[in-house]
Amino acid sequence: MRYVDADGTEKTPVMGCYGIGVGRLAACVCEVRHDDHGPVWPLAIAPWQVHLCCLRADDAGTKAAADALYASLQKNGVEVLYDDRTVSAGVMFADADLLGIPVRVIVSPRNCAEGCFELAARDKTVKEKAPLAKAVQAVQALLRRLEDEAAAQVPPRL
Repeated sequence: MRYVDADGTEKTPVMGCYGIGVGRLAACVCEVRHDDHGPVWPLAIAPWQVHLCCLRADDAGTKAAADALYASLQKNGVEVLYDDRTVSAGVMFADADLLGIPVRVIVSPRNCAEGCFELAARDKTVKEKAPLAKAVQAVQALLRRLEDEAAAQVPPRL
């Protein structure tokens, strides 16, 4: 590209942009924090804190348990993405991995029959079952743990 300036001289423009935008930041985080299945968002900048997966949303008991958990998490200030699509578990989990939300909560007919749910960290460091009656507390405890681990990794300011 060339332009003609006020005195009639043809010149090549020189320009630069030194800002870092949200898109660049997201790309940088994804470059550094990912696995073979997708991004692993740090809790501090994740679009949601928890990804609630309701397996078999066509099962009334499972759907009711997941709906109640969703409402309880929201009431307690947890940012939740609720997936209640009627797709296979494999599709739901693959999509969840692609979104990279730090905590995954899984409600399924089998878990409901046992009175529990599954709790997992996206980075694969946690995978456990917890009682449905203590679901909000278990999720909040994992979120606090992830926050504490992230804070421990931040170098002190000079």
